[in-house]
Amino acid sequence: MTTTSPSRRVERKERLRGEILAAASKMFVDHGYEAVTLRAIAKEIGYTHAVIYQHFPDKSHILAELSSETIGLMIQNFDAIAAKHPAPKERLFATSRGLIQFCIAHPQQFRNVFFGPENRNGVRAGQYINDLGAPLFGRFVQLFFEVAKDEGLPDRDDIVIAHTWWFTIFGLAALMVIQGVVPDLPDQTLVVEQTIATLWAGVQVVPRLPKSAVSKRSSRSIAPKR
Repeated sequence: MTTTSPSRRVERKERLRGEILAAASKMFVDHGYEAVTLRAIAKEIGYTHAVIYQHFPDKSHILAELSSETIGLMIQNFDAIAAKHPAPKERLFATSRGLIQFCIAHPQQFRNVFFGPENRNGVRAGQYINDLGAPLFGRFVQLFFEVAKDEGLPDRDDIVIAHTWWFTIFGLAALMVIQGVVPDLPDQTLVVEQTIATLWAGVQVVPRLPKSAVSKRSSRSIAPKR
């Protein structure tokens, strides 16, 4: 009589868990999160749905793990790139490029995290992603402030500037994931470099908008016409 060693059992369990995550990730992208069931995932990998329950209580926990894994990889990517660039400005440029390149290289993972369901176990998607991505964004903000200090940028102590840079880079990454390579459009690398150059030129010459001015503009835009 042969018995399976504990290490083999652990290895088999981890392998199955990986199969579940890989299948679910692709199915969420191909069919939409709401349309995918645990039974469908189990069928895809050739098991009964009871086996899935041994690893995940429901599909929201699968999505949560997929999201955590992806953000973790993004953080690793950021840290690896940052370590290669001692100068803050070059580090900012390189990590901005790196974020876009990561998203383009991992469109399936990106879509699962950022294009997933609005409701994530009772938490709005925006808040859920914000909480999950806080370590990554925190690194970026710290780097941006280092750049501002090192380059002597005036009036750059406001986190709004860092948010503006981040949103622009992230938005470009999302757009490139959505549409992919389009032959009639400019080369993606050129677009990325132009975007970074434009952002950098902007933060050097455009003063920070006073909060009072922003508030007045907002109130005027929503005020009813008389």
